[in-house]
Amino acid sequence: MLTDLANFIDCSPLCSTHEHTEYEHYYRASKPDVLTHLFDNYVIHDLQSAGAKESQLAALIDPSNDDVEHRFRSIQPYWDKIQQTGYADAVMLTAKRLFEIDELTAERIMAAQRASHFTGKEDERLTLLKGIGGLDHVQIDTNSRPFPPEMIGQDFFLYDLNMFDFAAGNPDFDLIESQLGVEVTSLEALESAIGTLFTISAPYAVAVKTQHAYARTLKWSPHSNEDAARSFEKIRQVGAKTSEADRLCLGDWCLSRIAAMCALHNLPLKIHTGYFAKNNFMPSENLRAGNLDALIKANPSTRFVLMHIAYPHSDELIALAKHYTNVSIDMCWAWSINPLHAGDFLRRYLHAAPKNKLFIFGGDAHLPAASVGYSLQCRKWFGRTLQKEISDDLMTEDQAIALARFFMTENPFDYYDLLNKKSALRSATMESIAASGHERAFGAPPKGIRDSGKA
Repeated sequence: MLTDLANFIDCSPLCSTHEHTEYEHYYRASKPDVLTHLFDNYVIHDLQSAGAKESQLAALIDPSNDDVEHRFRSIQPYWDKIQQTGYADAVMLTAKRLFEIDELTAERIMAAQRASHFTGKEDERLTLLKGIGGLDHVQIDTNSRPFPPEMIGQDFFLYDLNMFDFAAGNPDFDLIESQLGVEVTSLEALESAIGTLFTISAPYAVAVKTQHAYARTLKWSPHSNEDAARSFEKIRQVGAKTSEADRLCLGDWCLSRIAAMCALHNLPLKIHTGYFAKNNFMPSENLRAGNLDALIKANPSTRFVLMHIAYPHSDELIALAKHYTNVSIDMCWAWSINPLHAGDFLRRYLHAAPKNKLFIFGGDAHLPAASVGYSLQCRKWFGRTLQKEISDDLMTEDQAIALARFFMTENPFDYYDLLNKKSALRSATMESIAASGHERAFGAPPKGIRDSGKA
């Protein structure tokens, strides 16, 4: 029998403050089947760590091959090796909720495939995320620019302005010039382009996002305009072949401008910290959240959201949130990376730092079925974590329910000003956007989010 706390968590809406939810057009064109719904997510990386070959994994999530029995049997030995991991836990929650599967076998997968209604139909994303996952909304990082026109006139799919290329010190000049209709031939022009991107995008963005840790260290240093201009010229001339020192110089300079623009436009700056996706590349020292100390200190008016609990360097992240007034933490992805660690992190956080500086969920997934599984996983482990606080006489059940409500909806609504942001998106039209001079913020995406090349 469910406790009142468990029932509240299971039945209440939950905000997802970080996803990579695929665009409607590309999701429908992918025609997902049962195996892609279940396995086209982070579990692939655990399977590879267990020994599965990339060719087997590519076949596993390829819906153009309707032989689901063979595709599953090929990786079943590796699935058997990872079933206690957080990623596998989410897969099983998805399997149970969407397909009524309690144990993954080839026979049950074939039966589910024959009966499945989730084949990439119109508005299936919304049905899965909102109707089944119980999400209030999703905050999507597209990994690119500009924004998709499909975000206008609705209030569920919210979007971050992605500035990865700038922060990585390798601005996508072709994209910038194409989107803004200007030439970027000097550092001054680059600074103007950053300002223009914020001016046209800020009214519609819920936050700004960069995952430059995948391309460079998180350590930041201030740089003069003169030094940045020299690095800019070298990068403009030779592109990706530029030295790491020049990319770091220009990237740090851009980060300063981005942080200042975030403060000016009241947009939180989300930064990836900690664990990497995929396999066989993890320069752990580069990923420490503590590397951001100088950037945070230099921008006291900028609200920083440090993501993924900097796993496995989580305690220094708690220290940053406890110490700095402008640092918050997002537990997105953390429950699936390691749910025991995430639950322990939440308890350590609660007894160290203000509760209004923590966000508890983001699925960080491309496919909505994966986000459903991750949301169920968050509810499961979040509830268990609060129950431990009750069992240890550190709070009452009523206090735990109030805290659950705060974390699931109240805090993200307040921090991201979601009532006003949702209202602005619902009432917006392409005509009103054009009248405001913001039409360059939007454009039909040339490829899907998953193919953008960034984590």
